[in-house]
Amino acid sequence: MTLVLRSATADDIPVLLEIEEESFSNQAWDARNFLRYDCTVAVVEGRIAGFLVARQTFAGAAGSPPEREILNLAVASPFRRLGIATALLQRELEFEATHFLEVRESNVAARTLYRKLGFVEIGTRREYYNDPIEKAIVMRRK
Repeated sequence: MTLVLRSATADDIPVLLEIEEESFSNQAWDARNFLRYDCTVAVVEGRIAGFLVARQTFAGAAGSPPEREILNLAVASPFRRLGIATALLQRELEFEATHFLEVRESNVAARTLYRKLGFVEIGTRREYYNDPIEKAIVMRRK
């Protein structure tokens, strides 16, 4: 399997929306959001297999590292369990920053992956997600 990670382009948006709809019960993203932030796509054999969207939330200052937030991560079902999400996360973690994210409490697979890459649970947000209403687990990686 040949995996290429690259920045998303406007031409990628229809496929990113398909992956978003397939992956999440209540699609919160529209087409503008993918290119509004830093969006990396994973391409396998010429097909977009997944994406990660992140943004810088703090540029850093003397004694304080930059901070980034992982906003959205999804992999198309035929490409799951192949290391695509890990590769996308590892690319994002190349930024020398403290990273934050929220994940559904019920998403055990994602929480396990995040812990494997050094994230720790630091809090919760009640009723953060809709459809169904669910708590978010807030995670951080320094």
